[in-house]
Amino acid sequence: MQVSIGDFSRMTYLSVKALRHYHELGLLEPAGVDPRTGYRSYDTAQIGRAQVIRRFRELEMPVEQIKAVLDAPDLAERNALIVRHLDRMESQLAQVQSAVSALRTLLEPLPAEIEVEYRSIPAMRAAAIAQTVRLGEIEPSWLDSFEEIEGALRSAGASPAGPGGGLYPTALFTDEVGEATVFVPLDAPLEPSGRVRVVDLPPAELAIAVHRGAHSGADRTYAALGTYVAERALGVEGPIREHYLVTSRDTTDETRMRTEIGWPVFRTAPRN
Repeated sequence: MQVSIGDFSRMTYLSVKALRHYHELGLLEPAGVDPRTGYRSYDTAQIGRAQVIRRFRELEMPVEQIKAVLDAPDLAERNALIVRHLDRMESQLAQVQSAVSALRTLLEPLPAEIEVEYRSIPAMRAAAIAQTVRLGEIEPSWLDSFEEIEGALRSAGASPAGPGGGLYPTALFTDEVGEATVFVPLDAPLEPSGRVRVVDLPPAELAIAVHRGAHSGADRTYAALGTYVAERALGVEGPIREHYLVTSRDTTDETRMRTEIGWPVFRTAPRN
């Protein structure tokens, strides 16, 4: 049975504007279009498809993906497309929850004192990937990079000589884009593989504080450590250096995550 676009809109909770848009995209074509007036009519048998479209849009599935789901050749392909979208939603939800947690933490007062260790980092050889990244994309970028580095180590039968780390230049913070380097220390030869290169990292004098918790909240430790260094007029130009002691790749418990944050400083005292 065919009904007007207005009645079909009421039946499906899809606005006339949305129905016209879905028609233009080929997602939900009307059963008929009056050649003289252009009025659209729909068949009540299309209600099920319309309701599926509305549900997927409520889940923020892009229109082109909805079309792929509805046009999937079999149930397995359809389910696979739906699962991929749900996985993306879960990832986005985790990011939102992490951001909410970080925002709640910002409402808490900064600790009056921060534990800072001065450390002389010797030159070291490392397997590394250097790439240009945006400030807000550091964490997913280094997750991919570490997987590639560790894959290269496994293929070569080599083992890390210490925890992985990252070097983040000033430009990355001031311009929101810059070249970041993630690395894993080496104590054995390694041939270049893919993006992985063997580099010699220079020595560094650092003031180091440990950030406890998810990396998304590391800005508080950055603020406290940066304030500590500035108050003592110790800071020098150079990249921030992070060492990843316990990450999301090691545990799902954010309270167990640990990152050393090293601020470059000028030291006059003898090395320990």
